[in-house]
Amino acid sequence: MDIPGTPTTPPHAIGVRRRLLGIPLTTMAQEAGLSPDLLAAVERGEYDPRSLHLQAQHVLGRVLDLSF
Repeated sequence: MDIPGTPTTPPHAIGVRRRLLGIPLTTMAQEAGLSPDLLAAVERGEYDPRSLHLQAQHVLGRVLDLSF
């Protein structure tokens, strides 16, 4: 059950999934239209992935098979 105000996917799962798939941070960031620094901040839980622009959310969700 989702709790309002909490992400569906924990932020650290983005980095874990990306690394499991062997996708470099810079490649994933470029694909999603983000800076590598911003994507790294998302993966560390310092930035809410739901605050990313919709294109970035879509790309990350599709490539990493995650939902936000």
